[in-house]
Amino acid sequence: MANISKITMNKIFLSFFLTIFISQILFGQEYSVYKSKIDTSFVSSHLGYEKKISILLPDDWQNNNEKKYPLIIVFDRQNIRSHNQIINTIDYLTASEQMPRSIIISIESDNSRRINEAKSPISSESGKAHLNEKYLFNEIINLAESKFKASQFRVLIGHSWYGHFTTLMFTKNIDNLSAVIALDPFFKQKNVSLTDSISTLNNLEIKHTKYFRYSIGKDYPEDYRAIKIAKNENTNSKVDIKGSYFPHSFHNSVPGLGVGEALYDIFEYWSIQQYIFFQPSNDSLVVFAELKNNLINHYGDNLDFSLGVLNGKGWGFYNEEEYLKAIKVWNELINQYPSFSEAYLYIIDAQQQLKLDTSKTKIKFKESLQLSQYYSQEEKKELLSELK
Repeated sequence: MANISKITMNKIFLSFFLTIFISQILFGQEYSVYKSKIDTSFVSSHLGYEKKISILLPDDWQNNNEKKYPLIIVFDRQNIRSHNQIINTIDYLTASEQMPRSIIISIESDNSRRINEAKSPISSESGKAHLNEKYLFNEIINLAESKFKASQFRVLIGHSWYGHFTTLMFTKNIDNLSAVIALDPFFKQKNVSLTDSISTLNNLEIKHTKYFRYSIGKDYPEDYRAIKIAKNENTNSKVDIKGSYFPHSFHNSVPGLGVGEALYDIFEYWSIQQYIFFQPSNDSLVVFAELKNNLINHYGDNLDFSLGVLNGKGWGFYNEEEYLKAIKVWNELINQYPSFSEAYLYIIDAQQQLKLDTSKTKIKFKESLQLSQYYSQEEKKELLSELK
């Protein structure tokens, strides 16, 4: 893959540092989990013109650690109503421990170019889907991984013409994607039948589960019938195809109806592994490693358990006076969420219950708190005052 130019990359990263403080002030109360918003743009070397993007970072993201996050790419940022619904749904499900914290990149398309960006050149002479594909993988994903620590777990969300484009990407780049959510897409165009292309995935050897989720409204019943046939004929156990039909829904209302259900489906297996770990009947830490391996084998990537589940499990052990187990869980929490410094205070409390030396943990707590960007200065002072 070609790389985005170093000059362009540096400009984007500089823009990030210049705008992140302002973004935290302007957007800090807009979402529950996503606290930092970066708006930027650059000229695509593949498309040949400027594209505007937004990058949303979760509250625990910071540049001074190696933690990686799933990547969610949302198209059609310019369609404010549907775009905001999608982002709010992601934030809501994340805050509800129903999906992992992620990096979210939203891409805007000029309405005069949008359709051509989604069309294949074999469908239209002006089609630029092949160039848009390079823009997506060589520039956007490269930026997300090199500057914002996105993992290789990648989800694409597209509506209408970009539902067509994201479906096309699923059929062409299934090894490089984890999931696609196509909201009222146009499956068939001149010389292109994406439902036929989906059927060819039956012949592929795929190591990890790939998700294709679709939602279709009343305006395109023929698309629903076509994808339903492709779904029923799917014999590849690693290609998980599922969708919904809303027979009385208009085209522009489908994103709000379909995206939550699709995200739930994609991360349901992740939720199940968390649920098993969190159960009070599970008093063994051996199962934790097994469940994490399950996630890697299923998704092909290491998706961290949610902060709330890990913290809750630690307190569950603490309340049962299983202090050593509580300490182990909180140490794992710190490994997965290094900016969550207050976990060290919980460990100190458990160590004191066991009459263990806490001096090294106190040092780690102070070092962690100093580096953490998860807390305000006032919150840091309050946490320091709790140190006994």
